[in-house]
Amino acid sequence: MIRAAALAAFSALLGGAIALLARKHPAVLERTRTFAFAAAAGVVAFHLLPEVLPAQGLAALLWIGLGFALPWVLEASARTFGPRLLTARGFTGMRVAAEVGFAALVFHSVAEGLALVAALARPRPQLDLEIALVAHHAPLTAAVVLPFLDLRGPRAAAARAAVIGAAGAAGALLSGAFPGFTEGGVLLAATAVTAGALLHVVGDEIRAQSFASPWERVADLAACAAGLLVAGLGAAMQHRDSAGPLLEFLRAFSGLAIACAPALLFGVMAVALLAMRTRVFRYDAFLLALALLGPAPAALLGVLSVLLLLPVAPRFAPPPDASGVWPELLAQIRQRAPPLLALLVVAAGIEVSAPALPQGLVPLVALAAALLLAARLDDAGAVAVAAVLVHKGFDPGVAIALVALGPLIRTASIRALAARFRFNGVAALAILALFALGAGWLVSISGALARARPAADGALASLRDSLPAQSAAAPLGAASAVLLIGIGLTTLWTAGVRGWCAPLRHGPKAA
Repeated sequence: MIRAAALAAFSALLGGAIALLARKHPAVLERTRTFAFAAAAGVVAFHLLPEVLPAQGLAALLWIGLGFALPWVLEASARTFGPRLLTARGFTGMRVAAEVGFAALVFHSVAEGLALVAALARPRPQLDLEIALVAHHAPLTAAVVLPFLDLRGPRAAAARAAVIGAAGAAGALLSGAFPGFTEGGVLLAATAVTAGALLHVVGDEIRAQSFASPWERVADLAACAAGLLVAGLGAAMQHRDSAGPLLEFLRAFSGLAIACAPALLFGVMAVALLAMRTRVFRYDAFLLALALLGPAPAALLGVLSVLLLLPVAPRFAPPPDASGVWPELLAQIRQRAPPLLALLVVAAGIEVSAPALPQGLVPLVALAAALLLAARLDDAGAVAVAAVLVHKGFDPGVAIALVALGPLIRTASIRALAARFRFNGVAALAILALFALGAGWLVSISGALARARPAADGALASLRDSLPAQSAAAPLGAASAVLLIGIGLTTLWTAGVRGWCAPLRHGPKAA
């Protein structure tokens, strides 16, 4: 317990030292942010998700969502005090955002201290756990402390680093007051909430980047690689005796990527070729539904997508100054790659989390809401999530209806509905939602979508195979995935690592 407390405090203080050092060198500051961003994302992907998803099932996604929403709750609570009170106390908008990130990491540190005690208590070598902790917690602390250097100076930043360290130590020491916390579902729930809080910290570091020279771009990519490397090595050492969950998650992700890549590639190419004619119809989502769910679900998605978007079709009008097919293709991949990658991770998480969907109205409504939000982020990526849900037993007609509704609940679409229907925009949206869900349900009970689940079972049959076996079974998919990754890396060089992820934070554009 004492060892865990000392280690948690040391990692936070080391993060504060990194932030203070980076303050004197702006280039180091930006690279530290990128390193922290990649390390935190890597810890969630390589360490926390494979640990909680197989053990908790779909309930882990709920806990992760709660952890992700926690900083928003804290920020909303702060805003209830009123702008005048915050201004009187010196809390600007940037200060509120910084304090929210700080509060999230304090919560994470407490939970991590509790988890660290349980991990170090296991009868196995402990050096790998210690390296994994320092590798991700120090740069996370640096990322959260860095804004306070600009807002309030080194003393305030150092004080917050000390508080984060004290929170980790307190979490380790508090484990003595909760004997059952070092085992069972409580610890797993705390780990899942920690993953969500970490994802919010990752989201706070997403921002546009500017570079003065190509060498700064190279350094940014190197910092990202280093962050992923330390997270990956820490997770590999931690899971070296039980690598099954991690390998299962990675295989599910690679299998989904290979299965989806051809449809996504040809669909994005079709969007780029026909950009001057229409942007209402999403060819990639249609082709992906055709590949994963079969002809009938794809046809239903195409019809519903066109019908639902007709009231806001002017928003999807082609720009008068389109720059050509290749620039349009690059713009599409640049805008779509981050949400597609995130939704493939979500789909892989659902695949490995449970053999079948939970029974009951509340879990099904929660899954429906999650699919709707996924479709709001990217309708093609939501098709991959829908295919996994149908594979698990979700109603295919309702799933297709939710995917078709996703683009309609984006901010720009809601504003377009409100402008067209005056004060009845909300009512129009509700009517369209009822129409889509009713149509999907009726088509489903008619038996027209009976082949959707067998099609999903066949398309996702190789998700448990190794990567070489997946590539050998689908060479076109593997080649398409490599090509998409290559084009994506081109846009990564242009935008920077954290700037590349900007569509995840700012939402999808009209295209």
